Amino acid sequence: MKTSVFVTLSIVLMSFHVVLAQDVDQATKKYLEDRVSAYSKDYPGVSVTVIKGESVLWRKLVGKSDLQKDIAVTSDTKFNIYSTSKYITGLAYLKLVLDGKVSLDQKITAIDPDLPKEYENITIKHLLTHTSGIRHYKGGRDWLAFASLDTESPAEAMAFFINDPLKGTPGEKEVYTTFGMVVASHLLEKITGKRFENAVNDLLPFSSPLELDGVAKNKAVNYVKKGKRTVAYPGVNAKSKYGGGGFIASSDQLAEAGQMLFNEKLAPLKEIKKRFKSQWKEGAVNGIAFGTGAGISSKSFDRPDVLYIAMGGGSPGGRSYLFVVADLQISVAITANLEGNGEDAYALALAIIKKITNIE
Repeated sequence: MKTSVFVTLSIVLMSFHVVLAQDVDQATKKYLEDRVSAYSKDYPGVSVTVIKGESVLWRKLVGKSDLQKDIAVTSDTKFNIYSTSKYITGLAYLKLVLDGKVSLDQKITAIDPDLPKEYENITIKHLLTHTSGIRHYKGGRDWLAFASLDTESPAEAMAFFINDPLKGTPGEKEVYTTFGMVVASHLLEKITGKRFENAVNDLLPFSSPLELDGVAKNKAVNYVKKGKRTVAYPGVNAKSKYGGGGFIASSDQLAEAGQMLFNEKLAPLKEIKKRFKSQWKEGAVNGIAFGTGAGISSKSFDRPDVLYIAMGGGSPGGRSYLFVVADLQISVAITANLEGNGEDAYALALAIIKKITNIE
């Protein structure tokens, strides 16, 4: 039930050297396979994809998407990615900003005047930096009640929390919130005139369409731990989270979302960096921007001004992690069908980046 954004500058303060070759040597392959195998031992199924430059450099598929039916994880297996959905929603807004179709400083009641009066000072930037004051889950029961909804639109999902008081003055402090990103999903529909899922796919150049969760979706079976047993967790449907946690994706799709920071299909990297920086406090080199944990480092990567993002998502039945170092053109995505530990997923993604880029 925990969702986390991991931005850990101290761990990556080390020297990076770029690998120019696209082949992974046997020693590197063995290291990567051993690390993923060690990580995967407590999971029914795990998929890891590494994109370097323009293509998939390495992929590892471990275990089962369905233990009962003995179905192996494949490169097409989709998992609940939960809060890593926030990064994808942020990318959609990045595209809108780049195209001049929305301003980060635009008040959200100008987009939807029917929002509560209490929302009148909330801007797009507040939503995307988790400073809107809109609440997060109150606890496990609140998470379960919201996750049990089967809604047809973000507007319908918003009825769950829309009349609750704000946790603070907009822009005053960071309050991590899935519900704020549900509001962002609703506004995306208003801005584009399209259903949320269609709007995201029209704005972002995925090679295959991204999908929201649903009761009948073709995805990995969700599992939880009960003591030493791994048991199915039936009926998981995160659709009501929309851009806050509602997407299902393969690790290839998630890595591709990371690649969009550096493949110049949205904009040159220099411009993307500028847009990320604009959302942080003056003088800050990291924080939350476009819904995700991000940083700009001038010390860690043997070059100045390097953009990276680190975003995790986890709830019953699913775990995901995305780590992207944009200037090194590397994107690492991890997906699994059991929640597990987000810190372990972060450590695995970082270890993969270190090995492939020959970090000392």
